[in-house]
Amino acid sequence: DKPGDGDDNTGDDNNDSNDNIGDTVTNPDGSTTTTVTTNDGSSSTTTVGTDGKVEADVTLTEEAVNNANGGAVALPMPELSVTTDKSAAPTVTVNLPSKDATKVEVPVKDVTPGTVAILVHPDGTEEVIKDTVTSAGGITVALSDGATIKVVDNSKSFSDVSANHWGASAIDFATSRELFAGTGANEFSPEGQMTRAMIWSVLARYEGADTPGGTGSEWYAGPQQWAIDNGISDGTMANSAMTREQLAAMLYRYVGSPAVSGTVGDFADAASISSWASDAMVWAVQQGLIAGMDEDTLSPQGTATRTQVAAILQRFIENKMA
Repeated sequence: DKPGDGDDNTGDDNNDSNDNIGDTVTNPDGSTTTTVTTNDGSSSTTTVGTDGKVEADVTLTEEAVNNANGGAVALPMPELSVTTDKSAAPTVTVNLPSKDATKVEVPVKDVTPGTVAILVHPDGTEEVIKDTVTSAGGITVALSDGATIKVVDNSKSFSDVSANHWGASAIDFATSRELFAGTGANEFSPEGQMTRAMIWSVLARYEGADTPGGTGSEWYAGPQQWAIDNGISDGTMANSAMTREQLAAMLYRYVGSPAVSGTVGDFADAASISSWASDAMVWAVQQGLIAGMDEDTLSPQGTATRTQVAAILQRFIENKMA
């Protein structure tokens, strides 16, 4: 279940505005201001303060949004450098022609799987946008009119995940979006088992649900009830290792159990898929979320490791934003 690089999910072929870096002037206080206006009428003003802090204000026209044909609209502004310091991170405010959320691509230099957009709420509180995906040109997010974001490298470091581990980028993706946390001091446990309670918690966190937990062994009480109430799980066997078909079933129910047709393909162990998980596994395979453990086996009854789940969640989010 090794993840793809995901770089081709949110291209900007429909908008060439980032080719124009605009006109830059130096202000009396030493700050600089860059303005860009594109042929479709979109525009931006980007100020770099004397402290290096970047603030951009971008306005997209209806023509720019329509030209994207449902894809991400590349913001017409200079490329941003990313930092791990949230207080010094560049901010971007996006003004849209309608109240509908719109996918936009923010130009970012040297983007990594851990680069995320952080939504700055009107009251000043901040929230990692879990649906941030990376592309060749930066990051893509869906924003509402007037939204302000920070662009931050929110990557985590784990002593038990080497740079050449097959799932390193997926782990970086999932933990930087704060879907996962480590299992201990500076450890992720990449080959550790994923319990059913863990996935309830991950999905509730992804949904942004308010799920206060209990104490002691019932830390998962809130996510457990959320999963039951939303028809995602029956809430049993909280501490049992989750199988690959159980994960597929929970994700399938989470998206509303869409109609499926066809089969999982010619895997030698396809007959071992439980009847209650059949549609979910067909959906997960056809969506590219779950792949074979090798050329011949799907291993539906196999335990889903933490790395496998991170990779599947990355694909799930990238598919959603494609």
